[in-house]
Amino acid sequence: MRRFQAWYRGAGEQPWEVVVGRESWGTLVLLFTPLAGGDVRKSVLAAETPLAAETELGAMTDDQLRVRLDSSSPW
Repeated sequence: MRRFQAWYRGAGEQPWEVVVGRESWGTLVLLFTPLAGGDVRKSVLAAETPLAAETELGAMTDDQLRVRLDSSSPW
């Protein structure tokens, strides 16, 4: 799990939490949750195992997370 600050589509800067999740068909995703409340967003990962997904998340900078959030879709 990571926390970071991001601007998102007119909501202003707010804290976000991001975790690794799994879709029902097994695809690993990043799940973005605004801590101030709101809709959860997702971004598909290339990782094939949960450990690889956690490693990928851990290696991302806050700027990379903001880019992933900007291109995310509703969960």
